[in-house]
Amino acid sequence: MKHFLLLLAFCFCVMLLLCCQQPTSPKIESGSKIESGIEGQIYEIGSPAVSVGWTPPPLRGIRTIVISDSNKVGLQLVVTDSLGAFKISLQAGTYFLLVKDTIRPQGQNGPFVVAADQITSVKVCHDNGMR
Repeated sequence: MKHFLLLLAFCFCVMLLLCCQQPTSPKIESGSKIESGIEGQIYEIGSPAVSVGWTPPPLRGIRTIVISDSNKVGLQLVVTDSLGAFKISLQAGTYFLLVKDTIRPQGQNGPFVVAADQITSVKVCHDNGMR
């Protein structure tokens, strides 16, 4: 019985460590230059009582974005800052972005084309499901 409890405690500790890990993204210092990539802001869509001419607000809070290639195969993750802004270095190519936990039926935002030696600015939508 004692071995079972020790094994159970060990498994619990391992599970706790795995669940608490946060995805990491390359840290890009403010003002640092990157060769090519994507920078942008996440915007909240789906707010109730949307009227004509309504501009979606920036999504506040840290979110994880999945970066996918033109075949929609996940390549890497980027974590936003607390204001929902992000910047990541990428090679030239075509990319799709998906905010984790979004409920948009069509899913990913894009395609976004990154040219060599250029930063592509994007607006990424996150559907909170509220109507």
